[in-house]
Amino acid sequence: MNDDIGENREEKTAASTGAATSEPERRAAEVATSAGASATATASAPAVVPARATASPGVFRRFIWLQERVAEARRTTFGPSQPGFAEYDAARHAKEGVVQIGETGQTSWSVLLLERMAASLLLRAHAAKNGTPLSKGALTDTDWENARKVPAVSEAWNNLSAVQVSALVDALSEGGEQATAHLPEAQRKAFAVGLHSFVKALSEPLEFEANRLGRALFARYTRLAVLAAAVLVIIGGISNWLGSRFERPNVALHRPVDVSSQYPGAGEDHSLLVDGDRTNLGFHTNCEGPQFVIVDLGAVRQIDKVVVYNRTEFQERAVPIFLDVSTDKQNFKQVATRKEVFDKWAATGLGVRARYVRLRHTPPNCFHLAEVEVY
Repeated sequence: MNDDIGENREEKTAASTGAATSEPERRAAEVATSAGASATATASAPAVVPARATASPGVFRRFIWLQERVAEARRTTFGPSQPGFAEYDAARHAKEGVVQIGETGQTSWSVLLLERMAASLLLRAHAAKNGTPLSKGALTDTDWENARKVPAVSEAWNNLSAVQVSALVDALSEGGEQATAHLPEAQRKAFAVGLHSFVKALSEPLEFEANRLGRALFARYTRLAVLAAAVLVIIGGISNWLGSRFERPNVALHRPVDVSSQYPGAGEDHSLLVDGDRTNLGFHTNCEGPQFVIVDLGAVRQIDKVVVYNRTEFQERAVPIFLDVSTDKQNFKQVATRKEVFDKWAATGLGVRARYVRLRHTPPNCFHLAEVEVY
């Protein structure tokens, strides 16, 4: 009996313990189940991606690069992959043959045959592009009816006279070559004029569409060229401004000038040699013996560069030319020379101190220059 009581007590304890431990486990299981369900629901739901605002093209891409216009032209240009382009391309070659013959609009048989071929091909190109292809052989009444539904064909047709219409239909129908060949002279002339205008009217809209991309690209590169030119002008202006602002001043400007001799009636105003105008005649010496010109800087200065502008005419007279400097106008030192004919000569890297700058050459030539600058 005591054993039975013990067993019953153990069973009750075990049951009690099992009940106590199963409640937290149960709650944990419920939480895990709930979390798993939420995860499953989240995984099964489609992911929501934040919408990204499409940025509009920048000013450069839109107005200079013409990104939208070129992209639209690429989509809408009449090209090889589209119906009717093969016929248009063949007609274009036929028209080029007419131009090469040099008898456009005349009544020669070669021109009539080429333009007759071009007219047939252009009619087929327009019809195929419009979604109503024509028969492969000679044009029938049904073909003409379908072709005239195309606006460009209808407009070209309406510009023809009754005689030209009749001749055109006969020329593109069965036996058209014989019909054209047997046209009376007066009708043949009228037909030639009408046929030429008909071909021109049909080809122009197709050419416009075929060249749409080319025009867009031309506009793009034209704008780029204008922009590049404007940038170069701006850079040049900035460079000139920086040069005038930071470059050392021209210490020869408006300084006294001495010339070895004076040629009668030419270059008599020696101040023009240092007036800042690089195009006028600064002086002109006689044409025999050693000749020179001296610029007085007014004080001893550091000289790093001397720029000499030659006269426009007879530039060969100035060479060879020698550059001398002095502090006292008595003792000169040669610091540079130029032997090749020049329009502008810049003697740089001098690194000397002087008050007087002398330019001389060897006889027997006359000596004349336009401007001298000293920095």
